[in-house]
Parts: sequence; structure tokens; C-alpha cells
Amino acid sequence: MLYIVATPIGNLGDITLRALETLEKVSVLLCEDTRNTGLLLANLGIKNKPKLISFYDEVEEQKIPEVIKLLENGNEVALVTDAGTPIISDPGWKLIRKCRNLGIKYTSIPGPCAAINSLVLSGIPAGRFVFLGFLPKKDGERLKILEKYKEFDGAKIVYESPFRIKKLEEQVKKVYGDDVQIAITREMTKKFEEVLPTVNKEPKGEITVIFY
Repeated sequence: MLYIVATPIGNLGDITLRALETLEKVSVLLCEDTRNTGLLLANLGIKNKPKLISFYDEVEEQKIPEVIKLLENGNEVALVTDAGTPIISDPGWKLIRKCRNLGIKYTSIPGPCAAINSLVLSGIPAGRFVFLGFLPKKDGERLKILEKYKEFDGAKIVYESPFRIKKLEEQVKKVYGDDVQIAITREMTKKFEEVLPTVNKEPKGEITVIFY
């Protein structure tokens, strides 16, 4: 059985009971970064000592045969990311597709997701929304995607680096006009959580942007 386990995006208190139960029983844990996951397990007080296997974008396809073999041999395997819900702008969807095709059982242990949490905090209408993930670094490609979704009547959700957030804000206003509604969320679920309409200096921490 493969378990897709959501983990906290900041506050450890957001871990679910099902996630704790799963982490305590699996024999193998697929991790975006084994060091971060090892620290998470320690901070959560997990007594179980699963085998930690690196599983990130660049090695996903290479590691899938190994994981499938583990599953076919009856191992309980869990997939986690560094924070939040796996698959969402993180590796794992190719493994899920393979499991579906082979008839291997899998399930999701739901929990925190930065995109949804940011949308809830934004104060922007959330009845209809689209998730754009991380936009390309090149200006032309970024503008092309922003233009593509200009006619979509709903909130747009973007993950962005703090180093490029000011540039993204300028590009959003260029495409959508100065009256566009923007909510920039950072440090969600942590002590210094903020929801900002704009940035005047380079912020720290993970950034999620909502605009409409």
C-alpha cells in the first residue's frame, strides 16, 4: 500500500492523526529531502524508523521501479514532500499513475496545502480558482502564461520565490491592470504569518500569491 501523506507547512500542530498513525507504521518513506523529513519525524516524536529514500523530481522516474518492487513485495510505503501536500508542484504524480496502471493500492492522507491555505486567507473570491504553480523564470514565458489566464473569471494561485516576488507583482499589474486584487501570503501557520497587498522589500520565507 502506498500512502500519500500531507505534512505541516509550518506549524507542527497541523499534522493529522491519520498522518501520525501512517508515519508510525510504514516501513519505507519517500522523501523530497531525507534530512528535512528526518528532522520532521524527530520533531513529531515518531518512534518508527522507516527507511528513508530520496524521491525528488530529477530522480522520480529512476526510482519508480525500486518503489514498485517494494510495494509488490508487501511493504507499506509513504510519500511525503518537504511541506504540505505531495504532488502539488512536487514529485509523485508519475508514481501514482504507475500504481494506477498496475492496480497497486494507494490512498491520500489529506492535510495542509499552501495553495488552499493562501486562498482562504486572501480575502479574494474563492468560488472558482486555478492553480498555476511556479511560473517560468523567463519574462516572456511568464507573461505568456499570465495572458493565457487573463479571461479566466476566478482567482489565480501562484507559488513564487521571494527573490522574484516584486517582479511578479509588476507583471501581474501589467497584464491585469492596476485594479487587480493581489494577496501575497508568507510564513503561513507560523508566528510571523502575513497577508500583504504589495511588497516594498524582498520578503523572507515561502511565498504564495493570489490575484483576481
